[in-house]
Amino acid sequence: MAQLASTSLTPRGADFTRGSISLTNRRSNPRTRAPTRVLTVKTRASGQSNLRPYTLRKGDTLETIAQKRSISLEEIKKINSKINTASGKEVKVGDTILLPAGKLSARDSQIIDGITKINQPRVYPTRKGESIMDIIEPRGIAFEDVKKLNPGVNLGTFNKGEKLKLPPGKYTVREKEMLQGCGILPPESVNPLQFLSFKNALYLLAGVAGSGLYAFYFAACRRYQKYGIKLWGNDLPEINDD
Repeated sequence: MAQLASTSLTPRGADFTRGSISLTNRRSNPRTRAPTRVLTVKTRASGQSNLRPYTLRKGDTLETIAQKRSISLEEIKKINSKINTASGKEVKVGDTILLPAGKLSARDSQIIDGITKINQPRVYPTRKGESIMDIIEPRGIAFEDVKKLNPGVNLGTFNKGEKLKLPPGKYTVREKEMLQGCGILPPESVNPLQFLSFKNALYLLAGVAGSGLYAFYFAACRRYQKYGIKLWGNDLPEINDD
């Protein structure tokens, strides 16, 4: 399977307590020294803003989450004070907890390594046994889009750590949480029209518009009955020239 050239980013001068980590591109030419590209991963300042959300998936436990990110289990429990495993309240798939923004797993680092610019295609490192549908469905990517970015690549099941190019801006929930928590992706803004995608949203909008028109008509009738004045038009008395 064709291997795609990818940018290798390695941590340099990591200092999450100060709020940033520089990832430097170490590709070099022995004859010419190309400009160094630095991707800065920003974390927030101290306090709650230094945390990021993490949504659990199948197979996750607090122990495995802590181990993969070199965090103590007690630290996770302290951050998420509502979680009390002693009382039998276990986290489950789909639950969202908080983690220190600067604590990354090996997989997190691989995802970051594949991003050069957020508005350009990224390189995605496949995992053993992962199929193309496992990759594109959670990210809302069309098969044809991946095919165009990876000409000549057999888009089936991957077993050798193959790397694929994916369209920009397409992430899983967990990837987005991690990238936003590190400051690579900006926080999402709320689209005021996004509710229109919900079921029956247009019926609700029509109902609101109809109610507004009826209220306008009712106000016009009341004004005319009470004052003999129309809601629109010239209310001045007519001038008789005779």
